[in-house]
Amino acid sequence: MVELRLYSYGPAARVNVAEKVVEVGPDVFIAVEGVGTFEGVALEKRLAKLYSEGRDVVKMAARTHRESTRRGHASLTTSMQLMMEVSDCSRALSMLLVAPPFGSYLQESQRRARIDTGYVVTPQPLAEDRRYGSAVEKAVQTYFKLLDGGVELEDARYILPLCTKTSLFISCSLENYVAFMQLRRTSGLEEFLPAEVGEFAEKFEGLARSLAPLMVEARLGFGNRLATYPYPNPYKPRDVLMERLVRENGYPDEPIMLSVYTALDGLPELGDLLFSQNKETYDSLNPLITAHTLEPMSLVAYHQAIRHRTIPTSVESVYTAAERALGKPEENIVIPPSIRKEERLKAMFLEAAMHSLHTYESLVDEGYRRSDAVLVLPQALRLYVARLYNGFNLLHPSGFLATRTCSYAQWEERGIAYKIMYELLKRAPSISHAVGEKCLHLGFCPEKSWCPVILKYHRYDDELHKRFAGSG
Repeated sequence: MVELRLYSYGPAARVNVAEKVVEVGPDVFIAVEGVGTFEGVALEKRLAKLYSEGRDVVKMAARTHRESTRRGHASLTTSMQLMMEVSDCSRALSMLLVAPPFGSYLQESQRRARIDTGYVVTPQPLAEDRRYGSAVEKAVQTYFKLLDGGVELEDARYILPLCTKTSLFISCSLENYVAFMQLRRTSGLEEFLPAEVGEFAEKFEGLARSLAPLMVEARLGFGNRLATYPYPNPYKPRDVLMERLVRENGYPDEPIMLSVYTALDGLPELGDLLFSQNKETYDSLNPLITAHTLEPMSLVAYHQAIRHRTIPTSVESVYTAAERALGKPEENIVIPPSIRKEERLKAMFLEAAMHSLHTYESLVDEGYRRSDAVLVLPQALRLYVARLYNGFNLLHPSGFLATRTCSYAQWEERGIAYKIMYELLKRAPSISHAVGEKCLHLGFCPEKSWCPVILKYHRYDDELHKRFAGSG
């Protein structure tokens, strides 16, 4: 059962109004500040004025939230913040929890932490089905055998099913999960949406209502599902747009560049400006250079990729990906190189992955919901995403290319990033001065130990590395 624990929330305050201390919760606080945008006065003064006029502050707040929501203003619901921990949830759920853009996420890493036996989630309808338990047990035991065979955690986790447990800390706005609260009210999605999503949404809504009932009621009262910011959701029926995009591009086995746009071609001083690493110039580049890609990746890599919330992402249905893998498993199961190079480990890995896939197929054929059966799928399953990178993610040291081409990045994400980098440079050579690993931009290596990559760009040695590390 998904556990949700609140640690902090806001805005909330105790303020002095007419010589009295007044407790102001998020509903009233945000509504008063919203109304204050018309008058430019502080919270205390605005409250004092409302009370002196004999106004019902709660009714005013309810009206403000209702009218603001109907006009499409998300600034109020993105102003309320919650800091909470989610535990005992599956990777299937966490893959969705980290997708919305109005939140920050710190998650237990399977790349660094070894799982224990039984550290899995079992959907209630499958609790007594021996096929599900057997497939999960086989996958977990294969994971342990891979570790015993010298495979690193980073690679062994690929065989683990989506039902593997995880936990995460979330700092987000109320708006972040409005779409989730709407989902649990939408009939017809039970076949595709894991039950944990509805369970989380119910608990989140109960928590939010206890803190800001007026805001929640107003936001959910505006029920148009299109009136929420888009986020990637793999638990959906067939996505004809993504299916067509993948099919027309020949089901690529590596990332391909669909388009590159730069508004600065032919600007003679661009190279010098980029070489100078001028902050103001770099910030102006954000909307002026973009790249649109189609990328195949494992569920492991996808879970990491969607945490780059500044990259608009579309994802195909995981159920479409599973059907494709059942037809052509070797082409649609991502086997880490460290496992693929040893025939014994590769055979063991592939056998367990296929067992999970066939268990999924048999469960669906027997009438179980796909949303329950999906938890048995291996994280090695390949699916396709389309992504739109802006100047920040292509050129800045904290953007996608710079951070994911670092030698310390996860190998699959690093391969994707390098492929995008090479394709970008072929199509937009004028920005070559600004494209590279983060050490290019920083002038030093921020990792504990440095690697030879930095020598492509800078003179560097152990003494310099210690000096930079000591400077913070």
